[in-house]
Amino acid sequence: MLKSIVNAAVNWINAGLPMICLKIVVYSCNPQQMSHEDEEILDQFNKLKVKWEDVRPKTEQPKIVYDLYLSYSNSDMQKVKEIEHLLKKEKTDIKIFSEHQELNKEQAWQTEMFDVMVTCARIVTMLSPQYLESRECLEQYNLAMCCNRRTSRSVLAPFYIETIPSMPSYMCIVQYFDVRIREEMLQNCKSFLQLITIDYTKIDNQVEDKDKEYDVFISYSHENSEKAMIVLKTLSTLNSHRIFYDRNELKAGTLWQEKLYESIDKSTCMVALLSPEYLQSAVCQEEYSLAITKHFQEGDFRLVPMCISNMEGIPQSYSKVHAVDARQDFEGTCLVVCNAINSFISMGFMNPDIFHIDQTTIDPDEILFKYREQYYQANYEKLIETREKLKTITTSATESKQENQRNEQQLESYHTDTGPNGNYQYDVGFSYGEANKKYAHFLHHVIEGRWPEVVTNFSLNKNDAAGFMESLEKSRMIITFLSSLKFLEVEELHLALFRHRGGKTGHKVIYPIQVVPPSMRPTYLKLIPCNVACYDLHWKDTIVKAQKSGQTLFDQAVLDASTDLIATGTGISSEIKLALSMAADDIISLIKHSSSVTKKATLLNIVEVKQFIEDKEQSQLGDVELDKILKSIPSDSKERVVERMKRLKLDHSEINPQ
Repeated sequence: MLKSIVNAAVNWINAGLPMICLKIVVYSCNPQQMSHEDEEILDQFNKLKVKWEDVRPKTEQPKIVYDLYLSYSNSDMQKVKEIEHLLKKEKTDIKIFSEHQELNKEQAWQTEMFDVMVTCARIVTMLSPQYLESRECLEQYNLAMCCNRRTSRSVLAPFYIETIPSMPSYMCIVQYFDVRIREEMLQNCKSFLQLITIDYTKIDNQVEDKDKEYDVFISYSHENSEKAMIVLKTLSTLNSHRIFYDRNELKAGTLWQEKLYESIDKSTCMVALLSPEYLQSAVCQEEYSLAITKHFQEGDFRLVPMCISNMEGIPQSYSKVHAVDARQDFEGTCLVVCNAINSFISMGFMNPDIFHIDQTTIDPDEILFKYREQYYQANYEKLIETREKLKTITTSATESKQENQRNEQQLESYHTDTGPNGNYQYDVGFSYGEANKKYAHFLHHVIEGRWPEVVTNFSLNKNDAAGFMESLEKSRMIITFLSSLKFLEVEELHLALFRHRGGKTGHKVIYPIQVVPPSMRPTYLKLIPCNVACYDLHWKDTIVKAQKSGQTLFDQAVLDASTDLIATGTGISSEIKLALSMAADDIISLIKHSSSVTKKATLLNIVEVKQFIEDKEQSQLGDVELDKILKSIPSDSKERVVERMKRLKLDHSEINPQ
C-alpha cells in the first residue's frame, strides 16, 4: 500500500499537479516506542525516498507520435467511428490512437494510459451521458487535464457528441467542439483539423496563444451573430488587424471564460453591439463591465458601443460611454465605425463622432475599497448581533421541542437543496492554494466553531484534483482566495464563477476573499464582487478603537482557530483575523438565510458601483441634514414633516426648516 501511494504521488507530481510536499502519517498506540510493523514501514519509506528524492518533474516536451488520442465510451462506438472516418477522410495522413484502454484497478496511477497520452498532439474526449458513467473515461479526462497543465499547449480537445442533461461544471468551463448535429459535424471536424496542422517536430519552441494581443475585441450576443460577422469582415477588409472573434479564437481545450477576460485585457479597443439580447446575457454584461473599467482607467484602451436595435431604455451604467446609433443603416454605420477604429489603431487618431473622448478617469481600486467599506459599515455590527442571537438560541435550555424540530428540518434542507448535478453534499467548499492555506485553515476553524453542524470539503485531499473539483461541484457556496492563483486554483475559480452565473437556485454561489491587493492584471480579478479584503484599513482602525475602549473583538471560535494555527507553526495578523472573522459570519448568514441573487453576472460594473456609492453617500448626507431640520421644528410636527418628505420624495436640502 505504501509503495503504491508514494509511486502514484510522484507520478502525479511529474504529470503537473501542484503538490509540494507529501506527508504520510502512521498512527500508533504508543508513539514513543515504535512497533516492529512501524519500523518496517519506515524502512520501506526510506528506500522509496532514496529512489525518488533526486527525481525532478520532467520539463522536456515528449516526442509526438500520434496526432490524436481518442477517449470514448464503448457505448458510443458507432458515432466515434463516424467521426474518425471523417477525420481520416479530410486528413489522410492523420495518426490516431483509438484503442480502448482499460483501467488497471490494481494501480492508483494509470501508467499505460498516461504514457500514450503524452505522445499525442491532442486528446479528444467524446462527451456523452455514457462517457460520464464510465470510470475509465473520467480517468482519461482527468489525465488529459494533467497533460494540459504539464505542457505549454492545449492538449485536451472535447467533442460534445450527445446531449448531457447535466454536464459537470468543470467540463463546461472547457471549450468544446459541438458535433451533436450531423450537418455541423463535418465543418467542426475541418475546423478541428486546422489546429493540428502545425509541425510537432518543433513542439519545444511552441507557446500557447494565451499571451496573444489583439487590436479589436468584438463583444456581441450570439443572437446577433450576423451583425457581428459584418463587423469582423469590414475590419478585416480595411486592414490586417488582430481581431478577437470568439468563434475563431476560442480553441477547444481552453478555459473559455479566462480566455475572454484576458483577451479584453490584451486588446486596444472593444466594439460592443448593444441590443436587448446583449443586456440580458450575463457573459456580455461581464465583457462590458471589464471593458468600461479599462476605458475609464488611464491608458489607451477604448470602448465603442453600437446600438444595433431598439431598446426600451439603456441602463445608466451603459450610457456613460456614448453609443453610436446603428439602428437605421447598420452596414453604412458599421463602415464609418470601422474606419474610425482603423485610424485609431494605425495612427492614434480618435474621431470624436465615434469615440467617447472624456478626461474623466475612474480608479477601480478606490471605488471598490469604498464599496467594501460601505458593506463593512452596514453589516459588521449586524453580523455580530446575529451571531450572538444564534448562539443564545443554540445554547438555550428552554428552547421548545417544536423549535428544535424546525431547526433540524431547516438544517436538513441545507443538504438536500438541488445542486447543479444532484444534491448538495457540502455547505461550504474551499478553493485555495498553498500560499493561502493557513487563511483557509483559520476560516474553516472559525466557521466550524460558530456552526458545528456545517459540512465542508476542507479535509479532502487537494492532490486528488478530480475529486476536489467534484466536491466544489457539490458545494452550496464556494469560498475562493483570489491571491497567488496557480493553474489549478484558476480552474477552481472559473468553476465557481460558471456555477454562480448559470445557477438556477438564485442564491450566492461564490464568496471571494482578497488577502493581499490584486496585481494590475488580470483586471477581472478586481471586479469579482468581494465583501472582504484583508488589507482594508477599517480592520486596523477597528482594532485600535477596541484596544482604546477595552472592547473584546474575538470570540471563542477565533481564539480556538488561532491556537490551532499556532500549533501548526504559523500565525496571522490581528487585522486578517478580524477580516476572516467577519467573512465567517457573512458566509453563515448568507447560507442560512438563502440570500437571493437577482443579477447573475459575475463581474461588477464599475460605473454602476460608483453611482451606488455616490447615492449612498448622498443619502447619508441627507440624513445629517434631516437631523438638523428636525431639531429646528416643534416636536409635534416632526412626524408629519418626515411623512411628507417620504411621500413627495424630496431631497432633504430642499426643505426649508421654517
